[in-house]
Amino acid sequence: MKYKILVQIGNFLKNFKKIANIKRVDDRIILIEFDNKTKIFFDMDKTNSSIYISDDFLESKIYKAPFDVVMSKRLNSSFIEICEILESNRILHLRCIKKGSYKNFITNLYFEFTGRFTNIILTDENDTILEALSHYENSARLIKVGKILTHLQPISIKEKPSKDIDDVVNYLKNEFQKINLERLNLVKNSKILALDKKIENIYQNINSLEKESDLLKKSEISNQKGMILTANLHSLNDWDRDFTLFDFDGNSIKFNLNFNPKFEAKMAFEESKKLKQKANGIKFEKEILEDKMNFYVNLKELIKSSNSINEINILLPKKNKKNNGDKTVNGVENFYIRDFKISVGKNEKANIFLLKNSKKDDFWFHLKDRPSSHVIVKTNKQNLDIDTIFLAAKICVNFSVKQSGKYLVDFTKRGNVKVKDGAFVNYTNFDTIDILKP
Repeated sequence: MKYKILVQIGNFLKNFKKIANIKRVDDRIILIEFDNKTKIFFDMDKTNSSIYISDDFLESKIYKAPFDVVMSKRLNSSFIEICEILESNRILHLRCIKKGSYKNFITNLYFEFTGRFTNIILTDENDTILEALSHYENSARLIKVGKILTHLQPISIKEKPSKDIDDVVNYLKNEFQKINLERLNLVKNSKILALDKKIENIYQNINSLEKESDLLKKSEISNQKGMILTANLHSLNDWDRDFTLFDFDGNSIKFNLNFNPKFEAKMAFEESKKLKQKANGIKFEKEILEDKMNFYVNLKELIKSSNSINEINILLPKKNKKNNGDKTVNGVENFYIRDFKISVGKNEKANIFLLKNSKKDDFWFHLKDRPSSHVIVKTNKQNLDIDTIFLAAKICVNFSVKQSGKYLVDFTKRGNVKVKDGAFVNYTNFDTIDILKP
């Protein structure tokens, strides 16, 4: 962040008297809600730190690390005594006081926009470090809880000239649009590339499967061999190995056996049975692979249409996490947003499973008046916010239909859904949301 820009934003922040709420909403992004409901994001990305305002930010995770606990305890509902940009340094300093029943707590909040050492540091009234977003030690300073903060010395700042900001709020909104677009395209391209690789691998696995028809044909041939041998055992000797018999259509067949005819007949029937089971297994395996491939294709389209980096990371996390020891169920895919789990059924069996294994306080989503995937949001008795409702409805649409257009999604508590037969249901007391599929 440029020093002149930071100074102008710092002067704008002097208009606020109170931090109503402060929390981390991404690994290195802090959201502060000031006294007049103004919400400002402090993005401490080490390569492109910034400050901005956004009305479309999707909070995907609740952070409960020691840094978050201390920050919330010391700064929520605190009053701002000092707001300043430290001299010749890209550091924003807020000195806050929180009034308690018996004692007032003074906390210094430092936002250091310093390249690879970009950081947020919390100290007490004596500048003893309470917590920090990043802990580290180098030749210049030690950032560790309990140590006195060593302040960076003023530096000679050389940067290209920056224009004066006429409207800071408008600038901060435009800043989000600019940064989000750049990062969004990078994240999208990365996720789509990863999905393309998954889709290609599944496609190759499907093509490498033996054909069900070929296996069934081999099974029938082996069965016929066993039946012909069995029908002729009365005329064969145990030592017979090379001979010719006639099939049931009168065609001659030459046999060259390794074992006696009776044992060879038994082996032929067993082989026929194994080949038939393998054919059925191939069919099942192919269905699973095709379900998975269709899921990734739909997920790819969902990511392409997304305008939110956080939403993309919810749909395809860096690591495929399974919360609370969730078991993988064929046909069911799970997504996680904060404390909510969104599950979508990819086929009828999966839809039936979701209906049977959901609780009355969970929420159920389905396309209005047409077949679709069932979506269940496990709430743990919490109220659904609009972001979670929108994402669940969006998932329902994208995994149910391929055509672009406007779709209506009904949703209600699972307790209002009555199962008629399998995945066919009746439901009451529902709300409806519009979803546009690009």
